[in-house]
Amino acid sequence: MDDYYCYAYPDITFTNTQNISSCPNEKYFNVEFEYTNMYVLSERNFETFSDTKLYKFSNVSKDQIMQESTIVSWLSQMDVPEDAFRYVVADIFKCARDMVNGVYKNQRVLSIRVVLSITRASEDDTDDDDEEVDGDEENNGLIPAAKSCIDELEVVKVEKVEECAICLNDVIVGVAMPCLSHTFHMKCIRRWLNRGNSCPLCRIQLPTRTSK
Repeated sequence: MDDYYCYAYPDITFTNTQNISSCPNEKYFNVEFEYTNMYVLSERNFETFSDTKLYKFSNVSKDQIMQESTIVSWLSQMDVPEDAFRYVVADIFKCARDMVNGVYKNQRVLSIRVVLSITRASEDDTDDDDEEVDGDEENNGLIPAAKSCIDELEVVKVEKVEECAICLNDVIVGVAMPCLSHTFHMKCIRRWLNRGNSCPLCRIQLPTRTSK
């Protein structure tokens, strides 16, 4: 399961007062998200990869920011997992209320910064059973790739989201085969290569465990 961390706090450095209402009693919020996805690539070697993006939502009225639907629409645009919505909404609500009723209550434009971090479940293959080739697979004539070749596969961030040909789910961070044109989830390709030594798509072959 993914882990979530969210912290919303007043940000005095972010001010944008363009296109706000002329009503002097109306308060407006500027909200900036620092959204980080942390991918645990290998639990055994503690390999991680992070990707951080900034999102800004300006001149949001007090009534709008106190509506759950407003924040949910932002999170949907940012591709935040739905399981994290309630944590983020609760933190922003609390920060907005504290600012309106606290030391910032006399300011017309209020700024909030939200630090949101999601640690994605490992795609590494930690099941020892997957490292072994059972008798049925040996009878199929498949020869596993050399373990050293599997361990040396390059982890890459995919510039354009594509589909893993093994599990058919999207690949964001994965492993590139030696052909360099085909990328798969680490867990998927490790399982594949522990059974056979060729790329699932182009069939380029890696050295086998029996190679000399």
